[in-house]
Amino acid sequence: MADKVSWAIKTLTGKHATCGRLEINPIVGCDWLCRLMQSDIQANPDIPVESLQRICMERYKIQVKKRLFYKVKAIAKELIHGGFGEAYNLFPRYGEMVKQTNPGSYALVTWTQVPAKVQPRNKSCLFSFAAQVRGFLRGCKPIIGIDGAHLSGYYKGTPLTAVGIDGNNEMFSFAYGIVSKESVETWGYFMRNLKCLFEKEGCNRDYWTFLSDRMKGVDAAIMETFSRAN
Repeated sequence: MADKVSWAIKTLTGKHATCGRLEINPIVGCDWLCRLMQSDIQANPDIPVESLQRICMERYKIQVKKRLFYKVKAIAKELIHGGFGEAYNLFPRYGEMVKQTNPGSYALVTWTQVPAKVQPRNKSCLFSFAAQVRGFLRGCKPIIGIDGAHLSGYYKGTPLTAVGIDGNNEMFSFAYGIVSKESVETWGYFMRNLKCLFEKEGCNRDYWTFLSDRMKGVDAAIMETFSRAN
């Protein structure tokens, strides 16, 4: 038109029925969805992504792919409950609480050595509640089964566990810890603390029978700590 801005449609051929609300919007992102659906996830943390997808369609008339809702759930849970980083920072406090609320328990958290102005990182830990180790020493056979697994979450690592066999021939867990990986150093750390744990309860024996799948570093760590072990 004359103002060089406006347009006038003078002729239209055919039925104009193509305009309407679009259900697929590429602008929709995680932050926007998280703000709108955080209350739904907080009410039911285990809500399936299919349900979130259906709620979004019914409430906002927007079709969102399922893979985006997996990320939305992760972000929402971190906003509600806090992230894993915050939880790991509470490890030393957790260890002190274990010893205060469970007298006789063993809790050790080890941190990396870094310069004064650098935030240290958690290196390894070992926990054993008083009832666990006392139950093992007083009611289980002198057999210790040890094994490691692998964490597959955001923070990697390897949990190490020590179990005994009780009078019913059932497994009796009495110590567990988390290290960076299975090696001579980490298994040595676990075994040395296991010995300290026993000595703390007045048990100085070193002729235990160990069961393992001969992971890397196990044999050397056992012989270094318990010289008469089988």
